Amino acid sequence: MNTGVLAFVGKVLQYLADNPYILGIIFLLYIFIFAMSVLFSGPKPGRNPFSAKHVKPVQELVSDQKTRDQILKQRFKSHKVPENLDTIIIGSGIGGLEVGVLLARAGKKVLVLEQHDQAGGCCHTFIDKGFEFDTGIHYIGKMDPSYDNRILMDQLTGGKVEYPLMDEAYDVVAIGDPMTEKVRKYPFVSNKEKVIENLKTAFPKEKEGIDKFFQLLKEARHFFTGCVVLKVLPKWLAQLLVSTGLINIIFKAYGQFGKVTLKDVLDSVTNDEELKGTLSYIFGDYGVVPSKTPFGLHSVIMGHYFSGAHYIRGGPSELAFQMIQVIEERNGRVLVNAPVSQILMSDKGRAIGVKLRKGDSDVEIYAKRIVSDAGVSNTFLHLLPKEVATKSSIYPMINKVGESVSFLTVFVGLKGSKEELGIQAHNCWHFTRPDVEQIYNEYNALSLEDLPNHDVPMMFISFPSAKDPTWHERNPDKSTCLIITWSHYKWFKDWEDGRVKHRGEDYEEIKNAIGRRMLQQCIKLYPKMENKVEYFDVGTPLSNKYYLGFQHGEMYGLEQNMVRFLPEVSIQLRPKTDIPGLYLTGQDVMSVGLGGALYGGLLCASALLHRNLYKDLQALQKELRKSEESEKKQK
Repeated sequence: MNTGVLAFVGKVLQYLADNPYILGIIFLLYIFIFAMSVLFSGPKPGRNPFSAKHVKPVQELVSDQKTRDQILKQRFKSHKVPENLDTIIIGSGIGGLEVGVLLARAGKKVLVLEQHDQAGGCCHTFIDKGFEFDTGIHYIGKMDPSYDNRILMDQLTGGKVEYPLMDEAYDVVAIGDPMTEKVRKYPFVSNKEKVIENLKTAFPKEKEGIDKFFQLLKEARHFFTGCVVLKVLPKWLAQLLVSTGLINIIFKAYGQFGKVTLKDVLDSVTNDEELKGTLSYIFGDYGVVPSKTPFGLHSVIMGHYFSGAHYIRGGPSELAFQMIQVIEERNGRVLVNAPVSQILMSDKGRAIGVKLRKGDSDVEIYAKRIVSDAGVSNTFLHLLPKEVATKSSIYPMINKVGESVSFLTVFVGLKGSKEELGIQAHNCWHFTRPDVEQIYNEYNALSLEDLPNHDVPMMFISFPSAKDPTWHERNPDKSTCLIITWSHYKWFKDWEDGRVKHRGEDYEEIKNAIGRRMLQQCIKLYPKMENKVEYFDVGTPLSNKYYLGFQHGEMYGLEQNMVRFLPEVSIQLRPKTDIPGLYLTGQDVMSVGLGGALYGGLLCASALLHRNLYKDLQALQKELRKSEESEKKQK
C-alpha cells in the first residue's frame, strides 16, 4: 500500500474517531438495508397477483342498468357465502375491492361485505329521475398508460376501463363574489410549465415567489416515501429510524415538509393574498385549511394532476363493476345490504370472523383474516369489542388525529347538452374572497339558522356529464352538475335519528335553502344554466353517514392534518394491526382520495401476501415497457 493511500486511510480513521456518531449512522444504515432485504421474509410469500395476461382489450360499455345491478347490487344471503373463506373484507370502497382482487388473483377465497345496497363506496353512482350522478370520484391523476397508477388500475379491472382526459384546464380557480363583482379566473392546466407561465402573467410582480413555490413543490414531491417506509418496516426498526433522526436524513422530503405548513410556505414566498388563495385552492381535495396542512401533502396532491386529469368512461361505478367480476371469476363474492355489526374474536384474542344483523337474527361468518375498509374510527370505536380496541396502539390515534370534514352536496339535473349550457369537462373551485382560510373559519362559526341567508364562500363545482364522452349517447339532451361545500355534522345532528328521505319538513327546508343559495351562485358563474334545471336534491352529512357509513359524515376518514403524518402516527396507522388476524385498508392507511386509498390497499395486500407488491408492480411496468419497445422495433 503506497504512502498516499495510507495517509488517506489515516485521515478517514481520524475523522471517524473525532465524529463517532457517523459510525452509528453507518451501522443503522446497515440495519435498515438488511431489514429491507428481509422485509417480506418469514411466512412463505403468496403468489404474485400481477401479470400482463390479466389485461384484456376494452369492451363495449355495459349500460343496461339491470345487467349492472346484477353485479353491483347482489344482496346478502347466507347461502351465497363461499365456503372455506381465507379473508373477509368489510367495505367495498376502492381499498376493499382492491385487496379482494389482489388476493383473489393470488389464489385466496375472499368475501367482501357492503352495508349499502350498492357496492363501490365513494365509487358508486346513482340514478334518480333519469339523471346519473357520481358521489366521490370527480377526477383522477396519473392515468396515462405509462404510470404505475394506471398499470395497477388495469390489473385490478382487467384493463376494461378507460380514463378519458378532461379539458386541458382541468381546474379553474374563480375568486370573487359573482353577485357583486367580476370574478377573476385562474386555470390550472395539464402542463406544469404552462401553469407557472399563466400564474406569472396573472401576477407579474410575483414571478420570484411563484418560482420559489414551485421549486419547493418539486423538493417535496417524495414526501410520502418516508411515510410509507415507516408503515412497512418492523415497528422496532421504524422507531429506531425516528429516534436516531435517520428518517429525516434518509428521507429528507418527509422530514422537512411534514413539519412545515402550507401557510408557512405561502407566507414565505408572497404577500399577495390572491396568489396565496390561488396556490392553495386544491386544499378542498384533502379537507384541511393551509395553517394545518403539511406542505408535503399539498405538494403531492397538487402535482398529481400536472400531467393531466382524467375521468372514467361510464362513470366511477365502472371501477367497481369490473373489479367485482374479477373477484367472482375466482370464486369470491361481493355482497351488499350486509352491515357488519361486530368483528368476532377468539379466546386467544385473534380476529376470526364478523357478525351481521339480518332481520331478527344474527349471522356469523368466519375466515382466517379480517380486513376492514370501514375506516379506523368505525373499526375501533364500533366494530371491535371495546376491551380489544382500547388495548391497541391504534386506538389513541383516533383522538390524536381527529376526524375529517364533512360535505354538503347539491345534485343538479339540467336540460341540454354541455355546449348549450356552456359547461365544460373541468372543475371550478370558487371562493368569494382570496383569504380562503378566513372565510372558511367565518362560515364554520355560523349557526344553522344563519346558513340559508349567507353566501357560501367556498364551492367545488363539477360537471360529470361533460367529463364522460359516452354520457350523451346514454343520456341525450341531459347534463348534470355537482356543487359541493364543507359542512358540519353538528348542524344536522337534530335529525340524525330520522329515516332517510323521511327526516321531516324542517330538515328538507333548511338543507334545500342552503342548496338553492349554492345553485344561485353557480348559475352566476355559468349563466346558460338559468331556467334549465330539471332536477334538484341536496345531500348533507347525514346522507354521507347513511350511504357511505361514516359515523359523522366525514369524507376523508381521519383528518389529513400535521399530526396525521407525524412519524409516531405513521408507524401505527399501518395495514397489519397489533390485533392478530386484523388488517386495515383504504385511505386511513395511506392518504385521501382514490390514489391514497389505492396505495393503502396495495400496502394491505402486501402485508397479507407477505410480498412487496410495489416491487412486483414495478417489475411488471418494466416488462410492459420492454414489450412496447420491442413492438415498435418490429414495426
